[in-house]
Amino acid sequence: MSPAGHKKRRTQEERRAETRARLIDATILLLHKKGAAHMTTVEVAKAAGVTRGAIQYHFSSPQDLLKATVFEVSNRLSKHMDVGKLKKLPLPDRIDRVVDQYWTGFGSNTYTAFVEMAVGNRLDRELGTAIRETLVELEEKRSAMWLDMFADSPRSDQDILVWRSTLLMALRGLSLTKMMSGADAAGDAQIDQFKEMFRLYLNSK
Repeated sequence: MSPAGHKKRRTQEERRAETRARLIDATILLLHKKGAAHMTTVEVAKAAGVTRGAIQYHFSSPQDLLKATVFEVSNRLSKHMDVGKLKKLPLPDRIDRVVDQYWTGFGSNTYTAFVEMAVGNRLDRELGTAIRETLVELEEKRSAMWLDMFADSPRSDQDILVWRSTLLMALRGLSLTKMMSGADAAGDAQIDQFKEMFRLYLNSK
């Protein structure tokens, strides 16, 4: 076989990382489909295409798997914006794009999985702490990103961050409304209103 046709063998570390990622992906999928209360490790292993023993090898407990999933979900939700590209857009267009991208994140299966973990395990002290710590870290990163993205606004940093928190609270509420109603278009009219208010707010002192 020629060198070009030879398939490179994966290292043991790469295989472990792949299996771990498959288990986390399967957990996110099942959280979205079935919810935290009805998900089992047997189903996670089956969805990931591995044995149940693989879960025990990679994670010390089901809670450890959920904690790893919390971190992965948070990472995915924080990677949906390219600040460099967005900053090149005129402020009104940038605002529209940012709101749309946030709404896409809140409407994703990934966010549904996060809600399931947060609500379904709200009485679990260890997991609850992991979720809160992850959210604090994520919020710090996003606040800095937000200020950088809207540095050309005449508003103060405090004003910009207050508006950001207001927008996020509203989007979380709309996301939950959409989950419960099952309507694909739920929240669209409100999103348009947020964009209009946001444009007016960030363009004035």
